[in-house]
Amino acid sequence: MKFLFFLALIIIGYLALKKYVSGLFPKAPGQSRPKPPITDELVKDPVCGVYVPKKEAIVYGRGGKLYYFCCDKCLKEFKKQQKNP
Repeated sequence: MKFLFFLALIIIGYLALKKYVSGLFPKAPGQSRPKPPITDELVKDPVCGVYVPKKEAIVYGRGGKLYYFCCDKCLKEFKKQQKNP
């Protein structure tokens, strides 16, 4: 009886280890894994309308609101438009 118990523990341990190790290494060519979702949010430049990754955008705050720009030129244009409505 003890033999069957230890045999079952060994088999369960082997299967758990096999599943863990198989997740560490990439699959063979031709077998694709699901791609991770894109997590970077895109923001729209209010001047030229270009979408820019939020982490790469130039941020400007005005009146409690944040604006995101693709480049310094668009930021300067935005500031100029705000002065001359």
